Amino acid sequence: MNMPAGWYADPFTDHLQRYWTGDSWTKETRPLAPEPTPAEAPPVTTDGQPVVVRDYLVVSILTLIFCFWPLAIPAVYFAARANSAKSKGDLAVAVRYSERARLFIMLSLVGGALVALYLGFVVFTQGTDGLGLLGEVT
Repeated sequence: MNMPAGWYADPFTDHLQRYWTGDSWTKETRPLAPEPTPAEAPPVTTDGQPVVVRDYLVVSILTLIFCFWPLAIPAVYFAARANSAKSKGDLAVAVRYSERARLFIMLSLVGGALVALYLGFVVFTQGTDGLGLLGEVT
């Protein structure tokens, strides 16, 4: 089999190219051209479908208003970061921030539910006087 003249991977080293004249190898070498590295592939599910990134921004703002706000503040922060990363096309970072936003949304919902249960328990067992909202009436 005759190979046309040209630069080929050096059969003697791994990191160089050597020039083939068509009949023999020459002493001329050059660094092996680096193989192009593909851009970071977007995350895919186990069945090969691309991951849909939800930023949870609206949901996190709603939990900030209606649920346990101390835990909703990080949810809003991470949701905004996920939204920003998604708009830049950095899906791996967007997925990471999206997961964190979802975690803090869930924690805020649980915290809000616990506070509501506690207040309901206080009102049920002590009436509205247990909340201390009205003060002492004389």
